[in-house]
Amino acid sequence: MVEKKTSATVKKRLGDMLISAGHITEEQLDLALREQQRTGALLGEILCNLGLVTHEVVSSALAESAGVEYVQLKECRFSAELMKAVPEAFARRHRLVPIALENGVLKVAMANIFDITTVDDLERLTKYYVEIKAATEDDIMAAIDRCYGTKEGEAQEIVVEQEGKPIEDIIEESIKQAEKQADTGEATEIAMVAPVIKLVDLLLTYAVKQEATDLHIEPEENLIRTRYRIDGILHQGPSLPKKLLSPLTVRVKIMSGMNISENRLPQDGRIKFTTDNKVIDMRVSSYPTTFGETMALRLLDKDKLVRGLESLGFNLSNLEIFKQVVAKHNGIILATGPTGSGKTTTLYSTLSYLNNLERKIITVEDPVEYELPIIRQSQINPKAGLTFAVGLRSILRQDPDVIFVGEIRDSETAEMAVRAALTGHLVFSTLHTNDAVGAVPRLIDMGVEPFLVASSVAAVIAQRLARKVCSQCKEEVPANPALLAQLSPEEKARITKFFMGKGCSNCRHTGYKGRIGIFELLNITPELSELIMRRANINVLKSQALKLGFRTLRDDALEKVTQGITTLEEILKAV
Repeated sequence: MVEKKTSATVKKRLGDMLISAGHITEEQLDLALREQQRTGALLGEILCNLGLVTHEVVSSALAESAGVEYVQLKECRFSAELMKAVPEAFARRHRLVPIALENGVLKVAMANIFDITTVDDLERLTKYYVEIKAATEDDIMAAIDRCYGTKEGEAQEIVVEQEGKPIEDIIEESIKQAEKQADTGEATEIAMVAPVIKLVDLLLTYAVKQEATDLHIEPEENLIRTRYRIDGILHQGPSLPKKLLSPLTVRVKIMSGMNISENRLPQDGRIKFTTDNKVIDMRVSSYPTTFGETMALRLLDKDKLVRGLESLGFNLSNLEIFKQVVAKHNGIILATGPTGSGKTTTLYSTLSYLNNLERKIITVEDPVEYELPIIRQSQINPKAGLTFAVGLRSILRQDPDVIFVGEIRDSETAEMAVRAALTGHLVFSTLHTNDAVGAVPRLIDMGVEPFLVASSVAAVIAQRLARKVCSQCKEEVPANPALLAQLSPEEKARITKFFMGKGCSNCRHTGYKGRIGIFELLNITPELSELIMRRANINVLKSQALKLGFRTLRDDALEKVTQGITTLEEILKAV
């Protein structure tokens, strides 16, 4: 086993080795060490989060410093004997995977090669002497997904197309194979056999390939219904036999780190799933219902959750104004809109746009949707007393430049956000109002004095999401009279062209592919500030904003119809 080293020794050797190898400079190491003093995080993790080195470089250097071999798991082959030696739940919990068993020695790849306690536990569990190898956490989790479905010594790879078969047919075959296992033992045992493992992996793979944002596994009286949310719309997936409910539920709970023996209370967990060399984080929720536990899996694809500001859907004038607003050093910027309108994507993308080594950004969220490099993120815990207001009060003592509060829900949080903005911080948050102008009276209703709203709020965004016309089957079409009848004469005059998707394999024959944001941006100018301090009503505020060039959600939506980005039918549903 690896000799236990003090953390100070490891830090010194790791930094020195990375400098000697030319991966970082002394100045960059000093920066990382200062960050470590402030956060207490591991030095290697900090260097990766700062974007100075990759996880592979850190793992390799740590392995060399400890005299441990670094391995590439993609080159390893896994046998059924190995999988039996180390239970999957133990492997996932401790981020390790067995790679060889020779002469009573179990060779194991670990993400944290200095975790001596886990090594001792593994030796007691397996009765083997354990020899440690080093690998990155991502490689280990991908290997676990790949190998814990082995049969007759061969790893079962998820193949989405074999012999010309589409994935839907492969899922159906997998359902039949899993059903044969359903009567052979306890749910926990069945959940660990290859057919059930493969079925769950196929359902997840299908969700990723269809670019779904959510997968729902819903028990009914006589069957299990699966549904995928794609471009905001739920689509029916394969129906499963009811006898598979317990094994499927246990399997998902094992993957997400939930308690498999608890089925009376809701639970939350997370899965890191790898398919086609792409790592997808999933947030998992279980909820007991009349016919069994329903599972909701939210797929968090960073490429879609964090995007460039230019790709969100702002028109050019609003984009320029928004960039000027977020360049300020203080003030509150609010995102409003209903649940599922894209507020998180807008704010995460904005935080990423502002993120750099010279700026400290701290968040308090519910929940943390995706981990962003350098940014310090936290999640509220009301049972422990950590609310948005409590978190925000503590954040102010952390010397932040930018603060993100997941939602302003009450007067205490609103007052703290105002105080933060007035003391030189840039504050981002969300508020539940129908439009941008409505955020002003909402804050006043919460007890914030009008003069404080006028002096602290810099801008308010309201947004919705609309499906985009499929680019591969888009065609110009005549106007639909029934839809036109829902527009005012002025609105009708503004739309000169109409487009639709006729349906193709690219868009699942729906005519739509992807979604685009529809925005209105209320920039709080001196004229609007004066009206706010005078307690002007919402109609007066909106009238003045329109005179200053304010574009409503409806204006932005109609422009996107004329540009062929979306359809009249979509925007009438959205705004």
